[in-house]
Amino acid sequence: MYCPICFNDTLKVASSGVVKVTFNGKAKATSQFFYNLKQDKPQELLKKVRAVISEYFEWYATFQNKDPLNKIEMTSCDFLCSTGCKLNVTHRLNIIDLIISKQDIIDMLETEATRFNIPLKLKF
Repeated sequence: MYCPICFNDTLKVASSGVVKVTFNGKAKATSQFFYNLKQDKPQELLKKVRAVISEYFEWYATFQNKDPLNKIEMTSCDFLCSTGCKLNVTHRLNIIDLIISKQDIIDMLETEATRFNIPLKLKF
């Protein structure tokens, strides 16, 4: 990936960090999860993502007027530049297809949308 500081193709996802999940640009304080690529098995990561999505959908289902969920973002600021650039929290980058596959996310969203009867019109 390209570093937002030096613009070189030197950016890599850190082996551990925090991912923030937003739905239509909004998130709960609990809409995040910690990952550790050295310790977590793929199924453990999926379980963490599923828990965040499920909790959000359960909360969103209590709303009277539900706008369709059309945009989900999973971002992290836990990236490393091999040239030593100093990244900060304003440099939040997408982790979809880096840590969790897009198809796995779509499958989870569709399952939870059906379970909680929430309209879904996905855009990534």
